[in-house]
Parts: sequence; C-alpha cells; structure tokens
Amino acid sequence: MNTSIVIIGAGGHAVSIANVAHSSGMNVVAFVDDNKARTYLLDIPVISSSQCITEHSTANLALAIGDNAVRERVSNEYKSAMPNARFPALIHNSAVVGINTEIGDGTVVMPQVNIGPSCIIKEFCILNTASSIDHDCELSAFSSLAPRVVTGGNVKIGLGSAISIGATVKHGTVIGDDVVIGAN
Repeated sequence: MNTSIVIIGAGGHAVSIANVAHSSGMNVVAFVDDNKARTYLLDIPVISSSQCITEHSTANLALAIGDNAVRERVSNEYKSAMPNARFPALIHNSAVVGINTEIGDGTVVMPQVNIGPSCIIKEFCILNTASSIDHDCELSAFSSLAPRVVTGGNVKIGLGSAISIGATVKHGTVIGDDVVIGAN
C-alpha cells in the first residue's frame, strides 16, 4: 500500500490536512502551490502544479482547499491532468466513525469528529475539528462542516453547501445545494 501523499495547497488548511494525513499513517512528500514553489512548509518541499503532474502522476493526492466551489474545480482539473492519481479519504485517528457509514474519496475528517451510524459522506467533503453528525445523515459532494458544527439525525446537506462554525442543525433538516448556513 502506498502511504505517500501530495497535498494540493500550501496555506493554513494544508497544515491541518497534513496533520490528518500523518495521523492516518500517510507520509506527506510535497505540497503544491505555484505561488510558493521552491519553498518549504513543515520542512516539506512546495512544488509547482506542473511539477506535481509530471513527477507524481500516480500519487495519492489530498486537496487543502477550504472553499467548496474552488475545491470542486481543482479536483476536476487534477482528475483530468492526472487520471491515475488517487484521492483517498483521510480520517484523523481521534475521529469516531459509526457502523455502516460510507466516506467518499477525497473527504477529510479532522480531529475529534463524530460521525454517527449509517451516514453517507460523499466525495471531497470536509468535516472540520470537533464537528458531529448523528445517525443517518448525508453530506453531498463538496460540502463542508466547520469546526464544532452539530447536527441531529437524518440531516441532508446539499452539494457544495457550507455549514459555518458552531452552527446547530436540528434533526431531519434538509439543506439544499450551494447553501451557506451562518456561524452559531
């Protein structure tokens, strides 16, 4: 099993992604950022996107992009340019994942997240630090939960939607596509 991973992005969120990758047994070999290429982050080289495409064509990749729409666009660009690359889900070892739960490719589950049983987390979602979703929830692709978001059970969150820091979503709520729920 290949445990090396390249992180697309080299900002603050990239450090958080590196932390999760490390916790889940992955070895970060490079960060990618055209504006910061030939520098280092966490003593790991930052390379250009063209260097990533030529040197890591079959690599494991993680997207360190917090904006849901930009994350979707960039994922499509890299999938097209690097069809043999993989986007494994990254799950911090302090997270709790309930039975019968599915987690899609490219999704990142940060420290102290709780995912109840029978949840479906689609591709390229972010479940940020100490967020908690109860049983039978569904997060559509490219959606995100900020730190300390809490939902009841049977909550559905639409494509590209963002639930902001500290928000609480009651049981059975359906949130549409491209919706932003404000903080608290």
